[in-house]
Amino acid sequence: MDEQETEAALVRPFLLRAMPSAEQAVTIDESSTTEASIVRSYAITSGRAQGTIHLEIESMLKVTSDGAHAGSLTFERAAVVHLCRTEILSVAELAARLKLPLGVIRVVASDLIVDGLLEAFLPSLGVAEDVDLISRLIEGVRAL
Repeated sequence: MDEQETEAALVRPFLLRAMPSAEQAVTIDESSTTEASIVRSYAITSGRAQGTIHLEIESMLKVTSDGAHAGSLTFERAAVVHLCRTEILSVAELAARLKLPLGVIRVVASDLIVDGLLEAFLPSLGVAEDVDLISRLIEGVRAL
């Protein structure tokens, strides 16, 4: 190596690294991924397993007028508020879209409700007696 190549190697050492070939398999340690996920969930909820307000997985969440104008929120809180700004979503839908455990979303949403940024409501409890709705659901499933 001449002087210029040595200097370039010191400035940009990543240039000397060989790109992995297609034959080289990249292995991911599943246990470290799981541990990181658990630690992340713990950090998001500040170690809490339940929020101050109990939310069912079918609880529907929408942004309040204060939430619509909320300024700086942390990562997950901002994501929940942003998703609930455009449409009313259930706790389960939020968990799926954000790829977070249900328990984490329950705690974060509960905190947002306490802060007045979200409001929650349960869908109609008389759904089991609504024959028209059940008939439409059955027809929709058959159409799939």
